[in-house]
Amino acid sequence: MHLFLSPHFDDAVLSCGGLIARLVQKGQTVTVRTVMGGSPTPGRVPDTPIIRDLHARWKAGDDPIQARIREDEAAIMGLGAQVIRMTVWLDCVYRTNTQGKALYPSEESLFGAPHPDDRAAALLPTVVLPPDENVHFLYVPLGVGNHVDHQIVRAWGVALGKQNSWVALKFYEEYPYTQDNGAIDKTLAHLSASHPPLRLEREIVPLSEMEVSAKLNAIRCYESQISTFWADAAAMETATRQAMNEAGGGQPAERYWNIVRN
Repeated sequence: MHLFLSPHFDDAVLSCGGLIARLVQKGQTVTVRTVMGGSPTPGRVPDTPIIRDLHARWKAGDDPIQARIREDEAAIMGLGAQVIRMTVWLDCVYRTNTQGKALYPSEESLFGAPHPDDRAAALLPTVVLPPDENVHFLYVPLGVGNHVDHQIVRAWGVALGKQNSWVALKFYEEYPYTQDNGAIDKTLAHLSASHPPLRLEREIVPLSEMEVSAKLNAIRCYESQISTFWADAAAMETATRQAMNEAGGGQPAERYWNIVRN
């Protein structure tokens, strides 16, 4: 079984859609688990600048989370993979402390260290995989862009890798954060200097046109997110094809990083 840990409703498809399509076509069992997949209680959504901005940007109606869930399910199921949504954890913009104060009220707060009062950061790395999940390959965000939720899910993935030594742990580069100049090198330098340091080996996965098309079709399902990163769907396709060609040195590909075990 191939298990992809996706911090939010879109990360795994944006970053790994081509590989997911390939694995499914080969008859492999593929599951995408959206980690921060909970819905905030109506009437208890923090009134913060980042939430107001995101909800306006998403144009997803009165219940933007349900709209994003539908988009994510359509994208993942369109690729032929299974969908699992963890409902305990909310996206960081909705998380609060015990007094109800938003932990991440601004755009800037999303890209630093996790808040000391963030229960997700403290508890998620202690969660174990269900015993009925026979995972052989685990795909985890590399942390490109330094988003707090990606950092937290990466920490969980590393912990799972230690608990399950037979599982092949692979880090994926988060598109479109990969397009920020120097973001990948900065992340790799941080991981190599961490304690304990992570020694990583690059893996290039070339993609066929069928796999590229499947990934693009899946990304189109995220209608609420297109305007966040691109002018329209056509611009998304152009930029995403270019990014895949860059990852493959002129041929479409996705790039992964494997832990070098001693």
